[in-house]
Amino acid sequence: MQPPSLTAAAAIVEALVATGVRWAVLSPGSRSAPMAYALAEAEAAGLLGLRVVLDERSAGFTALGMSRAALLEGRRAPAVVVTTSGTAVANLHPALAEADAAGIPLVVISTDRPHELVGTGANQTTAQAGIFALAPRATVDIPADLTAPGPAGLGEEPGRAAITGQVRRAVLAAAGTLTRDPGPAHINARFRPPLTPGGGPILGEPPSRAALAGPAVWEAPAPAPHAVWDAAAPATGEGGSAPGLVVAGDCPDPALGDLAARAAERLGWPLLAEPTSGARHGSTAQPRYAELLATTAGRDLASRVRRILVVGHPSLSRPISALLARHDARISVLADRARITDVAGTAGRVIAVEPAGTPGGRAGQAERIARLLGGGGRAWAADWTSAVCALDPLSAPLGAGAGSPAQADAPHLGALTADDAALAVWASCAPDRAGAEAPLLVVGSSMTIRRLDRLAPVGAPAPTAVANRGLAGIDGTIATASGLALASGGPVRAVMGDLAFLHDAMSLGRGEHEREPDLQVIVLDDAGGAIFKGLEYAGVPGDERFARLFATPQRGSITALARALGVAVHEAGDARALERALAEPVRGLSVIRVALA
Repeated sequence: MQPPSLTAAAAIVEALVATGVRWAVLSPGSRSAPMAYALAEAEAAGLLGLRVVLDERSAGFTALGMSRAALLEGRRAPAVVVTTSGTAVANLHPALAEADAAGIPLVVISTDRPHELVGTGANQTTAQAGIFALAPRATVDIPADLTAPGPAGLGEEPGRAAITGQVRRAVLAAAGTLTRDPGPAHINARFRPPLTPGGGPILGEPPSRAALAGPAVWEAPAPAPHAVWDAAAPATGEGGSAPGLVVAGDCPDPALGDLAARAAERLGWPLLAEPTSGARHGSTAQPRYAELLATTAGRDLASRVRRILVVGHPSLSRPISALLARHDARISVLADRARITDVAGTAGRVIAVEPAGTPGGRAGQAERIARLLGGGGRAWAADWTSAVCALDPLSAPLGAGAGSPAQADAPHLGALTADDAALAVWASCAPDRAGAEAPLLVVGSSMTIRRLDRLAPVGAPAPTAVANRGLAGIDGTIATASGLALASGGPVRAVMGDLAFLHDAMSLGRGEHEREPDLQVIVLDDAGGAIFKGLEYAGVPGDERFARLFATPQRGSITALARALGVAVHEAGDARALERALAEPVRGLSVIRVALA
């Protein structure tokens, strides 16, 4: 016989399993004990994976990485993060904010005291329901003793049914199944003591997903891409040969990025694709596009653009932002979710799409998009390629011509620059270099991703790269990579600057009973925030103020810190050392510190 707290926790976990949740992250605490016991039993039964993470902020980003892994597999299945009450809950807010902005499914389960203790000064008790403000797609507050018999509750079976319905509602909201608006959802579960299990199993018989799923949510076949809002509302495609561009920003769903690449090819339009767009492999993708747009030739090409198709969340360069703010171009947004990117309010058309799950299906969708937009001459894309080839050679020689994968195969053999190192990591994750064991790539969201946007080659095959670009914070990068490695079951490389590493270094730690992810963290140690050197603050007189207020170089040893957390560290002082380290397969947890010139 289990107390009501345990039967309620069991109902929550069974409902999570039934709705397709495969991973949970738990931060230790007292009020969350019923959830801990139920999750551990579910893990032992093979129903889901469980990771215990000491720090709640790290736990939130670990779960975010797990949800990203599901998206890479073509599933909008949220991971779950569980905490005790009080400040533990508030520490999840950064991960929820990122999930909200990026449209990543994520479910938070905060455990809480009963309602009557809120506002009384009871220990570790605050108003948790609604603590995340507007970020959650749904907020559910489950009362204590819902499964208790008699006047205190509904009874076990009715209480379980009520809890199952609430959990299903939260998971569907997080996945965006009905709304096409994926993101975080919050379940606040209140437990009254006793919080420890009685005799016997908590979950009983292993739950059947089919038996617990409740009302079926039928997924209709993905509709053909269609304009859901069109300011001009033409009856047919635009046709003609007005020059166009495809701009592809961050796309958490790689199928959308692949669709962008196929649409650009079918349209015959140049493709300006960010490293985490999933579109950089496209045949019309242009390298060094931001650099080109800052030149006279690039500005001339941009002035001729009359149509732009925007995919994902472009946010890395000011020239692209300026391009998308133009009112003299016909701007269309290709969107797979309700929240579209239209910063300047210039979009004249929204094309709704649910990317097909197969390359053949996406090829058909690209054909439909081309009919909606009309095509363009192949010579137009060739003009962009010629302009890129006319740019001054890069300071770091990248080998063959623009767009060739060989660009990243010839780093300097002497002292390393940050550009050299970032490109070497990119190349080490490309499928042609690593074959079936190609690591997934997590990129720091500040200067590192901008280096790759500027320098990384285009054309197939490209690494599968992800970054937390929803709100573009540097926090949680290591934790996100760890969650991605654990949930994907494959190797992951994460490349970032020294500040992003130090900000999240404690995410390298793990409990004695937790398995080691196959994760290699490459730290580009350039002694502070390099991104600010390219912004206007670097031009303000007063070097000491700039260093202290913006660059913020840190004391201490990255190597010593990582080793103190039990992580193997390799020092790479030159290109040969880095090349040797990256040639080894990613096995277990390690750090490569790259000492930059």
